[in-house]
Amino acid sequence: MDIAAFLASPEGLALKAALALAGVDFLFGVYAAAKDGTFALDAIAAFLRKHLLGRVFPIGTLLVIGYYSHDGAMSAAGLAAGTAYVAETAASIYGSINPPAPSVTAEAKAAEATNPVPTD
Repeated sequence: MDIAAFLASPEGLALKAALALAGVDFLFGVYAAAKDGTFALDAIAAFLRKHLLGRVFPIGTLLVIGYYSHDGAMSAAGLAAGTAYVAETAASIYGSINPPAPSVTAEAKAAEATNPVPTD
């Protein structure tokens, strides 16, 4: 049970990437929320519950079990889930850096359409 060998394996690298990106996503999310003035302290618990316990922990469990049991199916499932998580988290980080432009609401469009056109 050599942990260094696990961490150097594809499974270990996937787990490290998921943990690192979760941390970066957390930091950029806090920055974006603070910048927008929408930061709430309870969001930290929600992030820990949603990302770490809900996503990274199950993926890590698959990766560890696959590596130590030499079960290719478990490793493949863990690597596929890890890849999906990394892609999703990278998109979240990008969204924190470059937030989408505010969209025009349906109410604003309707108000614009019903306002009379000014005449000279």
